[in-house]
Amino acid sequence: MATPSIDAPSRMDASLAAGALHVPLPVGLKISKGSLRERLLMAGLLVFDFLLWPGIYIGISEGIGDFNRYGTAEVLIPTLVSMFALTLVGGYNARSEMRSLAYSSEHVIACFAAFLVSAVAVYLVASFGGAVASSRAIFAGTFLAFGIVSLLVRRAIHASAFASRSSRRLLVISDREGGRRFYKNYLLNGQPQRLHFFAAGDAQIGEPVDGEDSPCYAALAAEVLHDLQNHVDTEHEAIVIAAPPDQLSGEILNSLVAVHFQELPVYTMHSFFEAYWQKMPPDLLSRTWPLDSGFQLVQHSAFASLKRVFDIVLSGMTLLLAGPLMAIVAVWIRMQGDGPVIFRQTRVGQHGSLFTLYKFRTMQVGSENKGLYTTEGDPRVTRFGHWLRITRIDELPQLWNVLRGEMSLIGPRAEWIKCVEQYENEIPYDHFRHLVRPGITGWAQVNYSYGASLHDTVEKLMYDLYYIRHFSLALDATVILKTLHVMIFGKGR
Repeated sequence: MATPSIDAPSRMDASLAAGALHVPLPVGLKISKGSLRERLLMAGLLVFDFLLWPGIYIGISEGIGDFNRYGTAEVLIPTLVSMFALTLVGGYNARSEMRSLAYSSEHVIACFAAFLVSAVAVYLVASFGGAVASSRAIFAGTFLAFGIVSLLVRRAIHASAFASRSSRRLLVISDREGGRRFYKNYLLNGQPQRLHFFAAGDAQIGEPVDGEDSPCYAALAAEVLHDLQNHVDTEHEAIVIAAPPDQLSGEILNSLVAVHFQELPVYTMHSFFEAYWQKMPPDLLSRTWPLDSGFQLVQHSAFASLKRVFDIVLSGMTLLLAGPLMAIVAVWIRMQGDGPVIFRQTRVGQHGSLFTLYKFRTMQVGSENKGLYTTEGDPRVTRFGHWLRITRIDELPQLWNVLRGEMSLIGPRAEWIKCVEQYENEIPYDHFRHLVRPGITGWAQVNYSYGASLHDTVEKLMYDLYYIRHFSLALDATVILKTLHVMIFGKGR
């Protein structure tokens, strides 16, 4: 008898390969064209913004007369910089909550940052060696008008787009645990779509997904295509598989593959978290996850080298500029009573290396021995320390850690060694956080409140893993803008 090859595909894999080409598709399936409409809408916004800034600037200039003389650079540079800044805060992403106060503030900050960068580029770089007569007042006024108009247009567009998305359905195939988890995150992230659950594994028809007020499983997983056929007048946005694949038959998987390539997206739980919520659950990863293709994180990449240069230049300049403020803070802390000005603690850095982190002391001496977490209204935090934490001034001494190469300006939070020892015993793949240098600010810090429990730590780890997966200049720039939003609105603890 011939011995089968160890590389031979499994029976399910063979079924998928053989059947995927001739699976009958649902008749009359009404696939949501919302994604196409939204892409066209966002493309329209790009064109609108590309015309808006020059339109305002040229309109004011021509209305005034010969007073303001300008060239191509004075028009093109601020237009492109503004569009790039809005891209970083999700200004061209249909999933951005453009009517929220959070987005509005980030939009304003992005426009202000674009104004500063454009002013330097136009009046210091582009005008070098020449005489630019472009009016500073008109330049600044154009940015003000651009920021207001572009935000109002987005709020109006989002109002109609949000109403449209709320009428669509997400079809979720899940077992009990996957259903509970997906539904909780659905509520946490405020998704507008309606949910329709299909039972797989240990889930049963008629059973509530997560308590009495939650949706119930309406049908078995095998009936998902029949449901699509029976609701031809309903727009469907996507199908989510929130159950292990081995709980689905080869026939169902074949059908889902066919539907996926008919333009109705089919997501695994992992890919839905990443695409919609910009985070990655650690328990859905494998031990070889960092070896997957598509990673931007390469230690000797051009971005990694450029990031280190930025760290050195920006941290050095900030230390010089903030020196007087740091001296005042140090004197004030000393005047508050006994105890050191600088708080020192052993933290875990890249690849598990240990280093001493420096911060201005904001708590009573010995507070680190009275609990791992700082809670809301923690009595150990001094009155002056509370203000330092809100403004993030307490973190200025960490710039020295950045200069030394122990930290970066942007990256996962540098955790205390005692916390890391606990996390690595209780949280799967927490050690992946140490693939990059820890940062003063990061994707997790700007997307999730200060952690005060093991659950909070897991939530922040999801964002850290997303950052590692999408390690890039654009994501770092996004973190910087969101950090400004956090600092301005005092969300520190």
